[in-house]
Amino acid sequence: MHKRWGSRLWLVIGLSLVAATLASPHNAAQLRPSRTQIVLLGTGNPGPTPDNSGPSTAIIVDGEPYLVDFGPGVVRRAAAAQQKGVSALRPANIHHAFVTHLHSDHTVGYPDLIFTPWVVGRNGPLEVFGPRGIKAMTDHVLAAWADDIEIRRGPVESALMSADGYRVNAHEIAAGVVYTKANVTVTAFNVKHGDWGDRAFGYRFQTPDRTIVICGDTTHSQRVVIARTACHLLLHAGIAGEE
Repeated sequence: MHKRWGSRLWLVIGLSLVAATLASPHNAAQLRPSRTQIVLLGTGNPGPTPDNSGPSTAIIVDGEPYLVDFGPGVVRRAAAAQQKGVSALRPANIHHAFVTHLHSDHTVGYPDLIFTPWVVGRNGPLEVFGPRGIKAMTDHVLAAWADDIEIRRGPVESALMSADGYRVNAHEIAAGVVYTKANVTVTAFNVKHGDWGDRAFGYRFQTPDRTIVICGDTTHSQRVVIARTACHLLLHAGIAGEE
């Protein structure tokens, strides 16, 4: 029988004992505003459910956003978050993205993520980290929009936007530390997901005050158990369906 997709993708959020201790009434007076924010930009599944944009999560560290996955609607959901007071998610601010795997529902927002922030002011390249195949996907997207790039960099429109805001540096990763900055370290770990083999990843973000693990589309495995050790927040995807 054919599988029917459920109405939405649920993100199951688990707090570790560390987080529970931090949030206890006994320690409430000692808490300071977190330097880390998490915004769920989309929790939809492959079906076009009208109320749910495609999978994408923003982790914001000291005002700088890092996206995990870029499903359909990602840039408009970021703009909606900005309108609700999350100023870090102004689309032109988005310079870093990580993709868990290359299924279409996690990646069809890629052209939007490349071009729309450029049109509205991104002034440097997009840094994208993902499995083997992300470079080819990037090259094909840029080739498909070659005419757009040429016109926007021409004499009429070039004064309105950065010359480099459409560029993408695509990094094909393996398990291990894939990104470091003074205030954030991102570690990739392999997860089980269909036939993707070693091309499906989860990510562990270590920030000055939080450790966040995003598993992507996966099932239970020892790698996930290890990655989530001592984390404050675990985001795990699940989908309801029928056979």
